[in-house]
Amino acid sequence: MLPRFQNAAAAMSEMRLQQEQVANNLANASTTGYKKDRVFTEALNERLTKDGSPISDRRLEQANDLSGGSLKETGNPLDVALGDEGFFVTQPRGGGAERYTRAGHFVVGSQGTLRTPEGREVMGEGGPIQLPVEQGGDISISKSGRITAGQQQVGALRVATFENPEQLERTSGASFAAGDAQPQAAENPVVLQGKVETSNVDPVTELTNMIEIQRQFEAQQKTIQTTDGVLGRATQSLGGM
Repeated sequence: MLPRFQNAAAAMSEMRLQQEQVANNLANASTTGYKKDRVFTEALNERLTKDGSPISDRRLEQANDLSGGSLKETGNPLDVALGDEGFFVTQPRGGGAERYTRAGHFVVGSQGTLRTPEGREVMGEGGPIQLPVEQGGDISISKSGRITAGQQQVGALRVATFENPEQLERTSGASFAAGDAQPQAAENPVVLQGKVETSNVDPVTELTNMIEIQRQFEAQQKTIQTTDGVLGRATQSLGGM
């Protein structure tokens, strides 16, 4: 009986974490450039107990789904999307750990620095991109990432690629840390001005997953309740002998 409790309890713990991940995906369904998380269980050392009950060591694994989202036309000259692989590079003001993102909704700070809405500086090939605040003129961003303000070229967006982008570690929202992965400069980046990449979360699919996980969770609860009832009756019977 004990392995039934162990298996059911382990399954319910996994489902709770899966439900949290689905909820987080749903919460970011409208977050620009967000990549959904996938959670799956890996069963190790599967075996049978002395009474023939199956048992295993289980490990919950998480993976980033880096499939592309849809491209949304915004008309904002500071909005950019990547039409191919790669990530924009940002860092805290004044330097610090780099982060990698597909979210290309950028703004201009008071000092003319191109940054994310959260305040992180957008990195160019020569450092943070600085726009001339005193100079007028339209902002133009070419497909290769070159930025022109009026007639003056002010920099080029840095686009990084990774041999195994699945190794990236999510930090928050649509941003990732490199971890053990090594960034490389994209050879032929495809930068699309006036567009952003939407989240790759499908709300209908995630809601369906949430309902299915809840049903499985309730089934495991029922297993525990039934097993507990059987043990309780057996204990009472033995006590009356």
